[in-house]
Amino acid sequence: MNKIARRSFIGRSLKMGALLPVIGSPVKLLSGEAETVNYTATEIPDRILLTVTENPAVSITINWRTALTSEVNSVEYTIADAHPEFVSKAKIVNAASKPFSFEEIRFINHRTTLTDLQPDTLYAYRVGYGESRSEWFQFRTAKANIDKAKLSFIYLGDAQVGIKPLWSRVIRKAYATAPDAQLMIHAGDLVNRANKDDEWGDWFAAGNYIHAGMPALMIPGNHEYTHDDGRPHLSVYWNEQFSLPNNGPDDELLKGSCYYTDIQGVRFIALNTQMIEEAPSDDCIKRQVDWLHKVLKQNHQQWTCVVMHHPLYSTKKGRDNKKAREHLKPVFDQYGVDIVLQGHDHAYARGMSKIDPANGDPQATFRTVYVVSVSGSKMYETEPMDWADIIINHTQVYQTINIDGGSLQFKAYLATGEIADAFDLVKRKGKANQLISKK
Repeated sequence: MNKIARRSFIGRSLKMGALLPVIGSPVKLLSGEAETVNYTATEIPDRILLTVTENPAVSITINWRTALTSEVNSVEYTIADAHPEFVSKAKIVNAASKPFSFEEIRFINHRTTLTDLQPDTLYAYRVGYGESRSEWFQFRTAKANIDKAKLSFIYLGDAQVGIKPLWSRVIRKAYATAPDAQLMIHAGDLVNRANKDDEWGDWFAAGNYIHAGMPALMIPGNHEYTHDDGRPHLSVYWNEQFSLPNNGPDDELLKGSCYYTDIQGVRFIALNTQMIEEAPSDDCIKRQVDWLHKVLKQNHQQWTCVVMHHPLYSTKKGRDNKKAREHLKPVFDQYGVDIVLQGHDHAYARGMSKIDPANGDPQATFRTVYVVSVSGSKMYETEPMDWADIIINHTQVYQTINIDGGSLQFKAYLATGEIADAFDLVKRKGKANQLISKK
């Protein structure tokens, strides 16, 4: 199908509200997988990644790995300067290093949280030791004490399958579209098999220097869990390679997968829906829900964005996540969550106007936009759903979100760069947010 015909096809389908399913093909796995790659660690740092902290205006966490070594790894960092002599001003902070061992895999994970940074400042850093160091990377800290929300960020649904051969083009196109975004969100199922080092290697390779220059916020999906003994277990890699805010519920099962951070007028809340859908106890669910109440009640940011994996509203009947919806939607309604970013269904969809407001009150002064998205190559069939304003299937997409005061601009792009969906969300005093479709 040529570009013009494809655009016409998508345009007609969006007007219908859904793409028609492909007959006789419940799941498409266009993985494009290459042979398994052995990502052996060396003394040169790799898998370098920035992760968000509780206060991204003055701090950042840097994660990386090396081969087993007795040498002390460290971070060199300083305010970036166009003159190469800036390197002489760099401070040095030793890393917290921990050997990692799983099956035949052996290496060391390193991490350092820099806590003495200045807001809205461009920093340069490199990691490693001696002659075994990375190149210099750059990142910018968030602004502090702003009068109104102002933020740009990228949102990606499941990578999961075809990560290096096909997902790579999506994350790179997203970065090319919004190179100055201050955050990249990964809504679960980063990989397909939770404890496969080659898949994690593909994920890091696909993002490459993007991971090292743009802070990430990620939550686990169901594929970050194993069930060898019939119970869900979070990937052995997750908390060893991702250092995420430690401000979540007091529950070891939720460590590193349920947390929040405030960035330039936006409160981001990361939820672990796997520990709702497959929670080993009601107490585990209660701890997460009680924590969510507390975090929303104490929220003074202008916008609220929730990131989670299982959609409260799905793109096909039979994929209904009832437990997550029953436990979470009343809380979202109570506190007026603005937007929920999700994955899991391997399609794109969004809706707000057709979703019942709190207690069925048509005069409710808030409504939540729910978005489902996919960035990898694993595709599911869809069907028209009552809640959805738009559904698109068999398409890799990425999203950019720009917030400026009381206005949120949302754009969903095809992997090839064309806009697939777009809307503005506008805050109105004493009224529900207004959604203005741009597509």
